[in-house]
Amino acid sequence: MKSFYIANNRVLTHILFWVGYMAVYTGVHTGDDDMMEYFLYEVQRLPGAMLVAYVNMYLLYPRFFVKRQYAAYTIAAIVLLFVSSVICRIITEKWFEPLFFPTTTYREPIFVWYMLFKSMVWFLSPVLFFTLIIKILQQWFRQERRQQQVEKEKLSAELNFLKAQVHPHFLFNTLNNLYALTLQASPAAPTVVLKLSELMSYMLYDSQANLISLKKEVQHVKNYIELEKLRYNDRLEVSMNVSGDIEQVSIAPLLLIPFVENAFKHGVSNETDNVWVTIDIKAWAGWLSIKVENSYNDTLPAAGESADKNGIGLQNVTRRLNLMYPQAHELVIDKEPGRFSVDLKIKMP
Repeated sequence: MKSFYIANNRVLTHILFWVGYMAVYTGVHTGDDDMMEYFLYEVQRLPGAMLVAYVNMYLLYPRFFVKRQYAAYTIAAIVLLFVSSVICRIITEKWFEPLFFPTTTYREPIFVWYMLFKSMVWFLSPVLFFTLIIKILQQWFRQERRQQQVEKEKLSAELNFLKAQVHPHFLFNTLNNLYALTLQASPAAPTVVLKLSELMSYMLYDSQANLISLKKEVQHVKNYIELEKLRYNDRLEVSMNVSGDIEQVSIAPLLLIPFVENAFKHGVSNETDNVWVTIDIKAWAGWLSIKVENSYNDTLPAAGESADKNGIGLQNVTRRLNLMYPQAHELVIDKEPGRFSVDLKIKMP
């Protein structure tokens, strides 16, 4: 938590506070002739003001005000003002005036009620109220920062959880692909292992960052597509178009792959005829546009319309978008006869 003190220096902050106090009360008499006399009077009242300030901030405020014991705080504050006023009177009559003004003043009783009341109301009450406001604001800032920290930690934990969900879900599908090839003793199996190694390296290391280059994310998608091409052979037609300066754009890792994975899982794997997937990624004028379309069998439920395991990918990425790009993205999922599309636009920070 950041310090509330000027230049992170507690002593300097307190010194500047009391310098400001002296300047304000001495400055009230700017038009008078003898400024030094008024300055000296403020000096002799300084111990009483300091007693009010520190007892209020470090005793009365935490003991009564924070606990909402306002009546007890009010009584204690009045007693504090009275005691401090008496101390100021003692200093004035016993030491200050005899030392600095021995010929122009005369001894008065300590308990001159008018003088005590004037000191309490005019000189000491503002110190009490000002230090009370300081403590209230200080507590409010602490609560706000604590709440922001809690929200930040909660957001971070949820994002990490969602990211962790992507890993086993994606790995499960890829291993199924590899299993099918090994059953057929396909010569493509080693290539699949190599691509899988690259995919796992990306997920285990690169994706741990909050943001990653769009170029790396696109390469991750390409590796996934290569695996799917090995699985579906000539039955699958894939078109992927990338435009814009993708090296200069950073996005949340593993954000694109759920859309592509969804297209293959729900638009390709359940169909026996020739199937197609088109992927368009465009970076332009502070925006990132991703559009994924795939052939779709109308007799099958659309992805994301049910809560079963087949909807995990889109549900996950939708939640991540809401967390990472609030008010800065637009996601449209559309289903038409024979076609399913996902259109995402993100405003880059």
